[in-house]
Amino acid sequence: MKHIFSIIRKIFSTEYILLWMLLIVIVFFSIQSPTFRTITNLMTILRQSGIIQILVLGLTWIVAAGEFDVAFPDIAALSSMVLVYFVTNGLAWGYAILLAILVSGLFGLISGVLVNVFKFRALIATIGVAVIAKSTAYIIGRGSPIYLVNINKTVEEIMFGRIGDLIPILAVIVLVLYIGATFLQNQTKLGQYLYALGENREAAFEAGIPKNMIFYSFFILSAALAAGGGILLATSFSSGQPNFAGTLFIDGLTAVFLGALMIKPGKPNVIGTYFGAIFIMVLGNGLTLLNIPFYYGLIIKGLLMTLGVAVVAFSGTDFFANRRAKRAEELANQ
Repeated sequence: MKHIFSIIRKIFSTEYILLWMLLIVIVFFSIQSPTFRTITNLMTILRQSGIIQILVLGLTWIVAAGEFDVAFPDIAALSSMVLVYFVTNGLAWGYAILLAILVSGLFGLISGVLVNVFKFRALIATIGVAVIAKSTAYIIGRGSPIYLVNINKTVEEIMFGRIGDLIPILAVIVLVLYIGATFLQNQTKLGQYLYALGENREAAFEAGIPKNMIFYSFFILSAALAAGGGILLATSFSSGQPNFAGTLFIDGLTAVFLGALMIKPGKPNVIGTYFGAIFIMVLGNGLTLLNIPFYYGLIIKGLLMTLGVAVVAFSGTDFFANRRAKRAEELANQ
């Protein structure tokens, strides 16, 4: 009986608050809209979530390390423009995708150089990189989107295909990607370095953590994953778009900071981001089906992002410190 109560207490602990929020929202929209609760719609939400999940996976680790990257939606836009430009000019899809990722990775490298060599604050550095990326995207398309005539069958299958006419292939790929990322975060030195930098950077540097390599890796990875999101968006829209900012920016940041409510309270983590992205897509889908104006959705997302930011900002307070100590003691006594 004591073991059962321990399990129940763990299920309802703050580590899983985001899951309970997600469940409540799903139940609410399911009651309000028969269309929402259809399997087809729920699978569509999973597929749409996959784009955001890929887009902000790298951002999750940058924020967890105590830095910031606002360039991801503009790098995604640039990636989509590079891809479509080369495809429409006769280059094979495989090479065009590789070029889009390499160009995006270059912008991540620039962010890393600005932070590591020139000692820019990451927020300032990535604002500058975002402006350059967006300008480059507009130059490629001469101020306009570039439209695709044909989409590679493999890429189209990844984006829209389903396993057994039900489960989106993209959702399965993303799940595997996040399982691998969770292993890296929790079972390797990368995860140790990541949270050591986020908790006490000076102490981490003194301990010999290779800060330059870490931040170069994180910014390049963030840009490459943003490129992946941009490629999927180009496939979804059948066009390269020079501007994906706005809703994409808000959705991405909200997913990361909302995810900080889960598993590691106050610390962005990949499991939290995974469910945070699903929460954002469920919210947007449900509000749309209920014909609620989009700006109300933006207000709700803004409030949720503020909540997540507040949790991250106060993660060093006695409340979280005492909670972590209590959790460590519970684990030691088990």
